[in-house]
Amino acid sequence: MFAKERGRKVRRVLFALALMGTVGAIRPAHAQNPFRKSRAAAAAAAASASEPAGGKAQAAPEARPRLEITAIPVNGTDPIAVINGEVITRTQLADECVVRKGEEILETLVAKKLIEQALRKSKMEVTAAEIDQEIDNVAMKVAGIGREAFLRTLDKERGISPIQYARDIIYPALALRKLAKSRVQVTPKDMQDAFEAQYSDKLRCRMIMVDKLQTAKEIWEEVRKNPGGFEKLAMDRSMDSSSRSLGGLLSEPISRHAYPQTVSDAAFSQLVDGDLKDKDPSHKPADGAFTGPIQVAEATWVLLRRESHVPAATGVSLSDEKVKKSTYEMIFEVKLKEAMGAYMVGLMEAAQIDNKLTGRVKLANESVDMDQEVKLMGGNKGTSTIPNARTVAAGKTPTPAALSPEVAKQAESLTKKLPATK
Repeated sequence: MFAKERGRKVRRVLFALALMGTVGAIRPAHAQNPFRKSRAAAAAAAASASEPAGGKAQAAPEARPRLEITAIPVNGTDPIAVINGEVITRTQLADECVVRKGEEILETLVAKKLIEQALRKSKMEVTAAEIDQEIDNVAMKVAGIGREAFLRTLDKERGISPIQYARDIIYPALALRKLAKSRVQVTPKDMQDAFEAQYSDKLRCRMIMVDKLQTAKEIWEEVRKNPGGFEKLAMDRSMDSSSRSLGGLLSEPISRHAYPQTVSDAAFSQLVDGDLKDKDPSHKPADGAFTGPIQVAEATWVLLRRESHVPAATGVSLSDEKVKKSTYEMIFEVKLKEAMGAYMVGLMEAAQIDNKLTGRVKLANESVDMDQEVKLMGGNKGTSTIPNARTVAAGKTPTPAALSPEVAKQAESLTKKLPATK
């Protein structure tokens, strides 16, 4: 139980620092100053200052609270608020924050500390200029807008300040990229698979998803007896809510070598390729063919029915330098995310962590039991307002430029449908 609990905690760190910002925006620090005077107030003050000393007496304006810039209390006994003469101290506020969000935020600090230690050991650094450049890149890739608009949106919609975004998301992501980059190798097979996923033929399918193998077998037998009943069975028995109302119809076609590859490989083998030794074209699968049960995760099984076959793109080749370059960049980004996750796991496993908040102790080189997840090119967005390790890791990086919208949508939709193994 202890190992599994720790595994869940580590998973918050894992895919995290792969987050380069799927969400909105950071506002410059000066733009968030609540003590700035309004233009009207500034104009009134200027007018008052310019009034001659002996001028006509003016009616006294209504008294208003004077705006003052005060330093944030730093000592534990300093008042953080005073209510009818009674003080709430900084320590009282801190204690309440620890109770409510302490464990979550501590995970972020632990992850960042491990990354900082790894940077020092590797004699690497992440500069302020690199952070600024990455924020500009994310703003353009993710939203197609300028830096200021992007940061304002993030601040307004997610409550993530510019400092938090740079410190808790961009910095650790860039650091992990630097640390893990040397571990990434793109092989000729990787290139071919990525090229086929991008430009090869695709399958439009209906899907029935269930949580037990026995249930999948029972549905398979029903489909064998009545192939035309697949759509109704999907509506009645599939546990995938997004496709169930459409009779199991997937919103995007399945590409070759798409994640999870067990599904895409089985789909093309059973619904397109058939027996490779059988050269008779009349024996090849056709529209309406369906697969047997395909295991996706420990408690997830799917059956697919072919609706149509989308031919491969023509006039495109890996020998084209532009295609080759974009394909390389796509597969490099995908593999880099995996390497970043693996690197973070390695840091966690090698570290000795004495968590005084929870009372848990992890010994150096003690293995961490990681929950198995269906890892797709997309990712899940964190839900916490302040990015913790899980938010950073579980969030997704901007889609590689070479990845077609069709493949990206397919990967992202499957991410939501296929739960992690327990």
